[in-house]
Amino acid sequence: MSTATTATDPAPVPPPPSDYRLAVPEGWERVVLDPDRWPHRIDKLVNRSLRRTKATPQLKAALAERMRAQAGAAHANGGLEMYVVNQLLGQVPVSAGLVVTQLKPPPGTAAGELSDIALSLGARGEDVTMTDLPAGPAVRHLYRRRPASDDADGNKLTVTHLDVYLAVPHADQRLLLSFSTPMEPLADALVGLFDSIARTLQWMA
Repeated sequence: MSTATTATDPAPVPPPPSDYRLAVPEGWERVVLDPDRWPHRIDKLVNRSLRRTKATPQLKAALAERMRAQAGAAHANGGLEMYVVNQLLGQVPVSAGLVVTQLKPPPGTAAGELSDIALSLGARGEDVTMTDLPAGPAVRHLYRRRPASDDADGNKLTVTHLDVYLAVPHADQRLLLSFSTPMEPLADALVGLFDSIARTLQWMA
């Protein structure tokens, strides 16, 4: 039987990408959200970041435990990897993070359109826009959250978040880039950096 394609045959649908590539600035430390890998990686990051400080072993242990809890929560929500940065730019301390999450619809349902996500988020009255990135159309959600008075980690600073939702090509999935920073005086500049990072996303065959 001939398998030659005729003018009336539908074009073959390309397969979904097998991976993605994301470029982050120097100093952003990557943690793969694999329970077998992140404990050792986090311990190394904590020891390296506090090496030149007078941090006590108790403080190091508490920071590592907090990061492990963050990794566990991100992994439970479909997180693939996270990035953390704690560094000095000149004399200014900078703290920020990024979690990359794969969003799959519940069995028996469809992911829906990106416009549906934008409509749902926009109902909260927050900054939600549709935008075009090199990797495809995206939903951009910018918002701020003040920690609860009884926050378990003792956080007091308002956290600025930028969530970017993209449709995975030829797949009923979404990729979510979740950026955050507690550096309120630098929030606008860091949001600009977050947008730049989102624009580096590339789908890999």
